[in-house]
Amino acid sequence: MAAPPRRPRPAPAWGCLLRLAVPVLIALALAWALAYFALGVTPAFILGAIRERLSPPRTTADVVAPAGVKVTAWAIGLSTPTSLAFGPDGRLYVATLGGQVLALDDSNGDGQISAAEQHEFATGFSAPLGLAFYESDLYVSHNGGVNRLRDTNGDGAADENLPIIDGLPALRHQTDGLAFGPDGQLYIGQGSTSDRGETGFVDREASILVAERDGRGLRVFASGTRNPYDLAFYPGTDQLFATDNGRDVPASGVPDELNLIVDGGDYGWPGCWGTGQGADCAGTLPPVAELPAHGAAGGLLFYTGDVFPEWQGQAFITMYGANSGDPLIGRSVLRVTLTQSGDTWTGVVSDFATGFNRPLDVTEGPDGAIYVADFGAGVIYRFAK
Repeated sequence: MAAPPRRPRPAPAWGCLLRLAVPVLIALALAWALAYFALGVTPAFILGAIRERLSPPRTTADVVAPAGVKVTAWAIGLSTPTSLAFGPDGRLYVATLGGQVLALDDSNGDGQISAAEQHEFATGFSAPLGLAFYESDLYVSHNGGVNRLRDTNGDGAADENLPIIDGLPALRHQTDGLAFGPDGQLYIGQGSTSDRGETGFVDREASILVAERDGRGLRVFASGTRNPYDLAFYPGTDQLFATDNGRDVPASGVPDELNLIVDGGDYGWPGCWGTGQGADCAGTLPPVAELPAHGAAGGLLFYTGDVFPEWQGQAFITMYGANSGDPLIGRSVLRVTLTQSGDTWTGVVSDFATGFNRPLDVTEGPDGAIYVADFGAGVIYRFAK
């Protein structure tokens, strides 16, 4: 009589789990690699995002100024302010991410801007990030171009809105800050379309551009600036400086920068960052000062006023903060003490004010006070004595 067939032994449970785990682990590894190379997501990034979720919301009371400096919430209730510029009429012009340009006027002199003192000067822009005056003309950078605004009838609102430059790159970054030089030309910060050139390169990206006031003669003035958010000329000179955001990948050791911009200069992006870091630094120019990594350096001001004579000629830079939202990165205004020796500038970086939500721009008022736009809080702070 033949023996009954043996039943196959069931596979061990761990073997089934292993067969299931392998493709899951591979998928997780691929997702991690994609997240890292696309966004710079690392364990530190994730911890920063968790810290952001666990941190209490910041309020105006959290902003800490240096001893002897009075800080006030000068204007509140704004929607995502991106750029500031005082006009020849004494009003503060504010661009908002939603496309408006507002004119703020403390008409009753109480030191604060009420809703009734906020007037729409122009609207309809796509993510305006830069404002600059030339005489009474207001220039606005937006997603891929620059427009010139004029109030020809004197009613306090722009009735002429003329595109003077268009077709600029706009993808990961876009058209940034504006500044007029002593030569009367318009200088433009233009961001990169990618983090580190991984999607190829397009004309005029990651550069400082220059053009005539009517937009003619547009050309690349300097290259290799990944995302030069703001521009400013050192007072009384033709020396142009720019803030620049460092690349996201690798996710550590890539500083933001303050650069002295020279005609024809190459500032290293994508292969070189900081002072000689990276694999392709030959022929590139190092920064005047290295700024905290992933802090998203934004607005730039060279102070000239009499309220703080001890800081005349020093740079003030807003640090918007990391894209993870980590409250320990950025969220501050830095002060950079500059020293010039011949053609070489060096900068020593220190904190000026902390406790912001997302500070994005800084300017000096005709009263000598320092004004900071907090994008995240919708507040403009005034620093005075």
